[in-house]
Amino acid sequence: MRIRGNPVIVHQRPEEATRTSGKSCKWVAEAIVNGRTYTATSRMAPANDIARQLVANGVPDAPMHVYSAGLAGCLIWRSFYNAAERTIEENAQVPARSRRYRPPQDQRQGVPAAPKQGVKAVAARVALPEATPLK
Repeated sequence: MRIRGNPVIVHQRPEEATRTSGKSCKWVAEAIVNGRTYTATSRMAPANDIARQLVANGVPDAPMHVYSAGLAGCLIWRSFYNAAERTIEENAQVPARSRRYRPPQDQRQGVPAAPKQGVKAVAARVALPEATPLK
C-alpha cells in the first residue's frame, strides 16, 4: 500500500538541561500540520508521540520525516499511523529497541506486591460474662 500526500515534517532537539548522569536528556519535537502546531517532549520518542496526537485528531495518514538537531539526514516513516504504534524502550536490563506502544494506564507493574505474611484477621471477640462482685 502506497500512502500519498505531503509528508509530516517533525523537527526534534535535545533539552540539555534535563540530562543527568543516569539518564539521557529529554527531546522536544514539533510539527505543523494543517496550520496546527503539535509538540511533544520525551526521553525516547517524541516524534512517535506527535504521530499518536495526529491519529487521535483524525489526520489522514501520510509519510513522516523526523529531523534531529545536529544530525544530517532524517528518519522516514512511510506511515505516521505505523509510527504511532511504536515507541523506544531502554533500561538497565534491555538495550535500546523498538516495541509496541502501550498507554501508561494499560501497563501493569512488573512485580506485584506480595501478600503480607504473619498478619491475620482480627478474631471475633467473645463476650465474657460480667463479673459479679465478691461478697
